[in-house]
Amino acid sequence: MDDIKKIFSYYFTNDEIKKIRKTKVLIAGCGGLGSNVSNILIRTGFINLVIIDYDRVEIKNLNRQLFFKNDVGKKKVLALKKNLLKISTAARIKTVDKRLDEKNFEEILKREKPEIIVEAVDIDETKKMIFETSLRMKRFIVMASGIAGYGDCENIKIIRRDNYTIVGDLIKSVNDFNPLAPKVLAVAAMEADEVLRRVLYDKKG
Repeated sequence: MDDIKKIFSYYFTNDEIKKIRKTKVLIAGCGGLGSNVSNILIRTGFINLVIIDYDRVEIKNLNRQLFFKNDVGKKKVLALKKNLLKISTAARIKTVDKRLDEKNFEEILKREKPEIIVEAVDIDETKKMIFETSLRMKRFIVMASGIAGYGDCENIKIIRRDNYTIVGDLIKSVNDFNPLAPKVLAVAAMEADEVLRRVLYDKKG
């Protein structure tokens, strides 16, 4: 038994570990949500991740994203992969350094065949495209809406449907309010938990 499987044997059955390890999750965006969702999924036993982003780490990202001072200036997908592999060397992390559009996102889904997609982007038009493309291609998606501000985490909601989940307060966009660690990480944790729910609860048997 490798060290990672040994760790998770304290928390999951063998069948649950197998389900978690074989599930491929695609994370669109490696910022405040995406980097922390990736971190939590790796720490929950997921090893098959596809992470997508086109941006570089900036100093202002360090307040809420899984990066460090020596990552500033580096491509987010590469810096994040490096940091995740420090948590689990068993992880198989594919990186896609691209700005997403409908055409290349559809191509990525066809190539990678993820069971679950996590939306973790800031731009509304890109969110909409990811959502619509995922549903059209019959992929389950976890979305975020309203992750900014502070002092009101009690307003975070979860909306569950057969083929998608939305997490957030549904109001406070990062376009209108500052994204700060407490609320961003709370939503990221809930997105990751929805992934785990989908794998172990919604798909029993």
